[in-house]
Amino acid sequence: MSKLTTELTAGMRSELQGQNIVLLNVVNKENGDLFSTALSWVYAVGPKTVRFAIDAKSDFVRILKEDPKLVLNFISHETVYSIKGNAVVKVAKTEDLTLKMALLEVDVKEIRDIIFYGGKIVAQPAFVKTYKAELIKKLDDEMKNALINLA
Repeated sequence: MSKLTTELTAGMRSELQGQNIVLLNVVNKENGDLFSTALSWVYAVGPKTVRFAIDAKSDFVRILKEDPKLVLNFISHETVYSIKGNAVVKVAKTEDLTLKMALLEVDVKEIRDIIFYGGKIVAQPAFVKTYKAELIKKLDDEMKNALINLA
């Protein structure tokens, strides 16, 4: 078992600023099935707080309302991290943004380095958003502002 910590380091927080792929993992309380999805609009706003945006119609919103436990996985500083926490839906559906998103806040309970023994990530995963550059900037800015300034 890897070393346990309960707060995100400054380095981890810098990787969770909306430009990294983050995997969201939950268990559906109804049937015990595991669900995962990839997110990009994920922001660490403190050592124990992570916020993310997801489509307001997503089953993940319902699942997390029923059972707030989740795991977020991300790659940073040559390794893979796993964040265990509890999520709260802060905004069920954004009304004043281009996309209708749910905004969730995660109370970080523990973080582990989960890379296999002797493993090291040699390149950060890269991705591109395939829609128009102007729309990318607009949506990224909207989501960042909504998540960072969430009351």
